[in-house]
Amino acid sequence: MYLRQKYFTFLIIGLTVMGCQKLVNDPGGSDADIEVDKGISHWGGTYDDFGHAVVQTADGGYAVVGSKYATDTQQDLMLVKFNASMVYQDETSFGGADSSYNNIAKDLKQTADGGYILVGSTYNGSNYDVWVVKYNSDLTLAWQDTIKGDYDDIGNSVQQTQDGGFLVCGTSYDGTDNDIVLWKLAADGNTDSTKVIYTETTDNNVNDEGNYAQQTNDGGYVLVGSSYSAANAFDIRLIKLNSSADTTTANGGGFDTTYSYVNAGGYYDDHGIFVQQTVDNGFIVVGNTYTSGWGQSNIIALKTNYLGRPEGGTMQVFGGAYQDEANGVRQTQDGGFIIVGSKYSQNSTMDDVWAIKLTNDLSKEWDYTYGGENKDIGSSINQTSDGGYIITGNTYSYGNQSQIILLKISGDGIIQDLSDSTSTN
Repeated sequence: MYLRQKYFTFLIIGLTVMGCQKLVNDPGGSDADIEVDKGISHWGGTYDDFGHAVVQTADGGYAVVGSKYATDTQQDLMLVKFNASMVYQDETSFGGADSSYNNIAKDLKQTADGGYILVGSTYNGSNYDVWVVKYNSDLTLAWQDTIKGDYDDIGNSVQQTQDGGFLVCGTSYDGTDNDIVLWKLAADGNTDSTKVIYTETTDNNVNDEGNYAQQTNDGGYVLVGSSYSAANAFDIRLIKLNSSADTTTANGGGFDTTYSYVNAGGYYDDHGIFVQQTVDNGFIVVGNTYTSGWGQSNIIALKTNYLGRPEGGTMQVFGGAYQDEANGVRQTQDGGFIIVGSKYSQNSTMDDVWAIKLTNDLSKEWDYTYGGENKDIGSSINQTSDGGYIITGNTYSYGNQSQIILLKISGDGIIQDLSDSTSTN
């Protein structure tokens, strides 16, 4: 793999394989060694594997959740734990050769007890259900359950709430159209007591999507997704619920609003992907926009105040003439922001992992791309305790199929090679 900075035209060469660590459980084949190229870890089986979310753990290590194809048509979740030096420690998978259907985890958080909470979707033979899985700190299964509807229900994000329960954001089909939904689960995962905190109150006969949510400092909730507008295009949808789970201004305040990069009446799609409350109680939102028609997309960054009103006037847009997309954003220790996604290289006709560091006013501080000879996607980023960043995603640069990727970069965006050993302690 090589590191490419924007406007750089040369390739950093001389990358060599630094080590190889063995995954003990690989439902997709026997070739799932974790290989390390100059600090960039990648692994996968016979079929496609994808990294969806990464967190730094309480012990200073890292946990990655993704999906692995157990066969060429069936996926299972894969959770892998590394130590602080990016050395493999342990992993678990859910599903395998005995499972007939897909089991996909999309988001991961470490819980207060040192374990892990995952959310995604599982196919029940007729449609998809929201799937929530809790692991103990030693990666043994604590519990798992589903949120079922009459049609497809998809879970996209999860967070432990102040009362120890769990907040799940996703999309539900009601037989007419897709709706944004926010669910609240009890701490023990018993879905019999699951509450629907938010959903569309009326059928608008258009497809909406819920992508990410978190509990806010005032005990309410914020969520982001997309809503199909009267202009026949998707707009970014940002919803703040108060502690009573509605959008009125009482009990902490709330709002329900949409944003579009083009003027009202425009016909290009804008999708809200990720939201986080900022230290000043406002919100940072990233999404993607088709700025000039199908085939070209750019990244949108929007900072709002606590009422959801844009600060600084307009959205900031990043990208070139091809398809560039964001998958996540985090506020950084210096008050700025870090975005991860993918950037389409105009010179070599492929995607690279793209990290963009912004100041608090959304001015670009630096941006780097990381990629090999084929398609590479950044799916999740978190800042680490040393001021750097941990990234996961997937890569097609090490074979004919997709592999999970994990890389640690410094606060300046430079890849860090933390692995000085091939042991699996």
